[in-house]
Amino acid sequence: MAENTNELIDEVGGELGELRRAADRLDEAVATQFGVNRTDLRCLGILYRRGRVTAGELAEASGLTPGAITTALDRMERGGFANRVPDPTDRRRVLVTSTAATRDLGARLYGEVELAGRAQLEQLTPDHVEVIRDYLRGIRHFYEGLVEGMQSPAREADAAQDSGVAGSDASAPLAGVSLGRLELIKGAAKVTIRGDATLHELYRGHFDTPPEIKVDGGTVTIGQKRRFLPFDWRGAKSEVRLNPAVPWEIVLKGGMWKLSADFRDMELRYLEVDSGASDVEVWLPAPAGAVSIRVSGGASKVRLHRPAGAALRAEVSGGASQLVLDGHAQHAASGRSRVETPGFASATDGYDVRFSGGASQLVVDVVSSSSSPLRPA
Repeated sequence: MAENTNELIDEVGGELGELRRAADRLDEAVATQFGVNRTDLRCLGILYRRGRVTAGELAEASGLTPGAITTALDRMERGGFANRVPDPTDRRRVLVTSTAATRDLGARLYGEVELAGRAQLEQLTPDHVEVIRDYLRGIRHFYEGLVEGMQSPAREADAAQDSGVAGSDASAPLAGVSLGRLELIKGAAKVTIRGDATLHELYRGHFDTPPEIKVDGGTVTIGQKRRFLPFDWRGAKSEVRLNPAVPWEIVLKGGMWKLSADFRDMELRYLEVDSGASDVEVWLPAPAGAVSIRVSGGASKVRLHRPAGAALRAEVSGGASQLVLDGHAQHAASGRSRVETPGFASATDGYDVRFSGGASQLVVDVVSSSSSPLRPA
């Protein structure tokens, strides 16, 4: 990575830290001015945006327990910031509604901030706004996964039981499945994926830490539960073997870290790497038909190995950077660049690869770059 890019990344990290501190100071100042505490202010922000919610919805959105939300609502009602009224459609439920004071507080704290932020974004090109959106979305998904894992370690055993995981192993039947789809989400780490022709099942997984697994037909969704200590989830290893008797679609996102995937003995229909995935290495099979590969949303350190002679078109857009295709560095001119191997347009089988939304440090390899030169598309 170029030195100036490293410096920019450091500056972005520094500015994010300063932004969090400035937002914290603003919250403190508004809470002091309106005579509420920070917990109540968080609840009032939710109430301002939604207008009315149930007490349960407010507790879930704010992260408070039922007992804590009752106490907070008592304070908010005494201060004139909330009203509890019967739900006209269900008299057993109670709705929490905003007041004029809530809307005044919300307009000062959130309205002005949103307008100022919008004014900043309107000065940028759509491509730049897309990069910012995808970066923030990827970081948000990562934060949400950490919070969930830290708040609910006790649910790991229940989740494993509900998802059919026996100890640290899991599988699903192949019968009736014509297309497999594997989705790895919510912070999977140190994962290996490979085809295994000896399998009789659709897939088989072995996990150091039992994950949440949902199986719907041929779709297998695996979300590694993060343990109570922050980043402790990174020590857990996982292995997923896929049955090559059916073609597969693969989706990797949500804090993916250190993943090695070997699809050479399988038919790959689609591959997506998104939302904070990092240190991902993939061995691709010979393409069967037009195969789409998408790398976006802050994904970084992604290396794709394709067999020699496989037709390929690669497009870089939306702030993607540090891309090396067949040994040649590519830079997105005017926000977009496209290259392809000779004969791609007429090829029946090939890879259509798109890098966008802040994806960085990307490499696509072939066995012999001299036999498969790239040219501008």
